[in-house]
Amino acid sequence: MRRLLTAPLSAVALALARASTVATYAAAGTLTLEALRRDAQRDWRDFGVGQTELDIASGLFAWEKDFCLPFLKPTDRILVVGCGSGRDLLALMDLGYHAAGLEPVPQCLALAARRLAERGLRAELIAGGIETAPLAPRYDVFLFSWFCYSYIPLRARRVRALERIRALLPPDGRVLISYIRAQPAPRRSLWRLARTAAWATRSDWRPEYGDVFAARHDNRCIHYEHRFASAEIEAEATAAGLTVAFHDDAGDGNLVLVRG
Repeated sequence: MRRLLTAPLSAVALALARASTVATYAAAGTLTLEALRRDAQRDWRDFGVGQTELDIASGLFAWEKDFCLPFLKPTDRILVVGCGSGRDLLALMDLGYHAAGLEPVPQCLALAARRLAERGLRAELIAGGIETAPLAPRYDVFLFSWFCYSYIPLRARRVRALERIRALLPPDGRVLISYIRAQPAPRRSLWRLARTAAWATRSDWRPEYGDVFAARHDNRCIHYEHRFASAEIEAEATAAGLTVAFHDDAGDGNLVLVRG
């Protein structure tokens, strides 16, 4: 009996998983940009709140040390874009760097502030996203936290964010970005489905090829990320007037940009 049931039940499970993916992409297309932003806030709120003190104390990941530290100077003023609940911000400060944090999720920013206070540290914390938060030209390095750049929807918005950063950079300033590579390439059929749903519901945005969506059943939100081909992310940097100084796409993508 067990052997007779395994194959058909596995087939049903696979069919349901595929149907869930199709439904997720169709649902994502019906979202407005504001609804997508709210889902992202819930998603990252839960991630940040769920980080333990042990997670925070672990500091920079090995790949972050290998990628970031060679491009940082002891006197740099660093803005951590998407600092979350403070892991990488605190790690940089522990290494002696002057760092500030930018974070759009209030609950995460409050956790970062609490952790700074508990350690007797002081750092500027700015509420908001890189696209709109009030920023002054006082940072030498804009360091996008782990895959943060991939979570900004729409190429035009990402380019505008980089244009804004370029205007704030000093002549020797740097932009450090880690991003999710499109490996393997995302399925075009799902992208077309999401675009069709957006068009049919007159949503205020159109999903772009490389956008990937996943249903988060724990908090009932749709997770968004953009997966890049290597040439694609370089083209965005060029469109913003920045020059690629370093690009490692052997694993997950790591990119250093400077003023063109």
